[in-house]
Amino acid sequence: MKASGDRSNNLHSAGTIAFLTVDTLFWSKKTLFVGFISILVLGLAMLGRFVLSYHWIRAPFNPIQVFGVLLSTAVIHFLVAFVSLFYGTALISEEVDDKTLTYLFVRPISKPLIMLGKFAAFIWISSILVLPSVILCYLILYLGRQPIFEDAAVLAKDLGVVFLALLAYGSLFALLGAWLRHSMLVGLLYAFGWEGIISYMPGVTRKLTLGHYIQSIFPHEDATAASAVILGQLSNPTESIVMLLLLSMLFLAIACLVVREKEYVLDQ
Repeated sequence: MKASGDRSNNLHSAGTIAFLTVDTLFWSKKTLFVGFISILVLGLAMLGRFVLSYHWIRAPFNPIQVFGVLLSTAVIHFLVAFVSLFYGTALISEEVDDKTLTYLFVRPISKPLIMLGKFAAFIWISSILVLPSVILCYLILYLGRQPIFEDAAVLAKDLGVVFLALLAYGSLFALLGAWLRHSMLVGLLYAFGWEGIISYMPGVTRKLTLGHYIQSIFPHEDATAASAVILGQLSNPTESIVMLLLLSMLFLAIACLVVREKEYVLDQ
């Protein structure tokens, strides 16, 4: 009974940490920037709708094609990357910079559970900020032009892909934030350097990026995916989903281990 009570108290404490983290992250300056990016994405959707709506502009594409391109470029490779980078790296590093980490560690809760609570907050707030943008882009492109539920199944897959991308990138950047001093810089180099270069290279090196597995389950065709198909470089969708989940759990487990073992030095 005592073990059950301790477990319940730990989960309650982790939930409290998650709630407080959501409140802190949501009202931070990062959210203003994320909101600005989201408005830009919606603006691109409206531009696509404008092109599709006027007969004097001969558009050789339909709403689902525009939506696919928008999702691949503006949402996954830009919005998801920035949301994961800003919030993921801040889960621990911001506590260190603000010298508030000590107050968390003196709570009667294990350090790994603190990390898990904070990561749950990241999933919560990133889903609230990103997934509605995807749905709004879909509605902007479809309302009044085609039956709204015509490609609802594809939209559901898109939301699943975006959620998996948030989970994978978020866990990686959470690990960087817990481990490295300049995690934001390293995260930028990975998201817009390493992945941008390796994703277009032939061979198995593509599998050294999260973007490869996300691209392999992406339900739309884009230029990168088309070239990958021609070269036979996409992974099996089931394998890709399993790899994204396993890598997310691995990154998060290592992050918990780092938080438990590392001695954080707070600047005076």
